Amino acid sequence: MAKSENTAHTRWASLLEPDAQTLEELRRAGNGATQLTQCGVRWDAVVIAPLERGLASLDALRLSRDAGYPVIADYARHELIVQVPAGTAFYDCASVQGVRTLTRGSWLLVPLGRFGADAAAWLSRPTPAGARYVDPARLREAVHTADEERGEHAHASC
Repeated sequence: MAKSENTAHTRWASLLEPDAQTLEELRRAGNGATQLTQCGVRWDAVVIAPLERGLASLDALRLSRDAGYPVIADYARHELIVQVPAGTAFYDCASVQGVRTLTRGSWLLVPLGRFGADAAAWLSRPTPAGARYVDPARLREAVHTADEERGEHAHASC
């Protein structure tokens, strides 16, 4: 039986600071720990800053952390990177303040394994059966919800 996305779950916000084991593995990750990947072919990416805001947005969506949604934390830049279906990021999220979209023509360093160089780590990896992409329209609304809950109102409308 598949798990419901609305059941009690561990909050994404708990991943704001990497634990000691994660920090050690990030320190040991070498230059070959990432792969430059073209966006806009199989997926686009939505980059949310700061990381805390992105994690709060995923909590607002109530997505399960182990459901195969491709999500990367860039601890060095303090950003969250969420993969969404190709061709959808710009239309749904480009006008949100503090959000960048990576679409066709953009490239992203993606961690190989769990960790990559430059303090990037998968918080949720695609499953072997394939990725479950976050709906960018729902993600946009979740960013607005997270902003309201944090008392920070986004000034740009979508």
